[in-house]
Amino acid sequence: MDRFVKRSPKGFTLVELLVVIAIIGILVGLLLPAVQAAREAARRMSCSNNMKQLGLALHNYHDTYQSFPASAGVSLPNASGTIEGWNSWSGLASILPFIEQGPLYDQIDFRYNFGVNISGVAEHSSVIRRTRIDAFQCPSDPGSDVAYTSDMAPSSYSFSHGPCTSWDVGNGSEPGMFDKAFFCRFRDITDGTSNTLAMAEAKVGRNQGQWDSTNPNIEESYRVVVGNALRQSVSGTSTTFRNTPAFITEINTYFDNCVGMYQSGSGWDGQSDEQNRWWAWGGAFRGPYITTLRGPNAGPSCDNDASVTDISIKEASSAHPGGCMTLRADASVNFAGETTDQATWIAIGSRAYGETL
Repeated sequence: MDRFVKRSPKGFTLVELLVVIAIIGILVGLLLPAVQAAREAARRMSCSNNMKQLGLALHNYHDTYQSFPASAGVSLPNASGTIEGWNSWSGLASILPFIEQGPLYDQIDFRYNFGVNISGVAEHSSVIRRTRIDAFQCPSDPGSDVAYTSDMAPSSYSFSHGPCTSWDVGNGSEPGMFDKAFFCRFRDITDGTSNTLAMAEAKVGRNQGQWDSTNPNIEESYRVVVGNALRQSVSGTSTTFRNTPAFITEINTYFDNCVGMYQSGSGWDGQSDEQNRWWAWGGAFRGPYITTLRGPNAGPSCDNDASVTDISIKEASSAHPGGCMTLRADASVNFAGETTDQATWIAIGSRAYGETL
């Protein structure tokens, strides 16, 4: 008599397969944030290393020239010989030899300003302006990878002008380490180099057109044209600020109005998405420049108009969660959190106001 043996079916049943897929999905969901966090930690470390190199470059520049570079150099002529103060080369151009970019630096003809491109004379300016430099780009900054016009190369790192609303305060009243044609020395930093901000991150504009005012998350790389400039009436130079309540009230009143315009979709102009898009230019909004008036990742930049020079508020910002990387005058690198006290932030930005931190 034949015997029939009942065999179990090979492979998984549908229910078993669905269970396995569900388990894999759960594991991926658990591991993905950890992977993303690990990648961001690596990017943040790379960003920190970039800033450390910039700090060393600034110190080596000081050792060589007995001062730090100006954030925007002296005013130089255009091709016809007319002086154009707004077209100065940036301080990042000055430190190129100290970040292993000597050949690029040697192509700059400093007899002419940033915008000049003369065949056979200053014929390399456009080449320099469009050269992307890894040391100037934070790997977490989405704007650093954006394709701009052929004549633009961005920087995620900016010089601190401190608590002021002018790129050229002048007359020895410069509150921060950097200013137009101001060559700060160590002896000028009486607050102490470890207590004074030299540079910080500023998110690069992404060439996306007008911001989405319905998005509750404000994008810090935009500029709002407010229609009036931030000036103080408390005491001293109207474009410089202290960390006392009277000054802070004037800053916050102006800034709150700027944020309100952003949220309503007003204050846009054709260049509002071009923050930090030139590392080589000493301009305020589109060049490597920040203020220290509100705090890291506070909100959009704010200004009177679409001027290429002055800007009222342009705070440090980054794509790192919770804050941004900063560089002190002693070349130390620190992470400044979004919760940094406003009065403390203003004090860190000043070089000689004598505040207690």
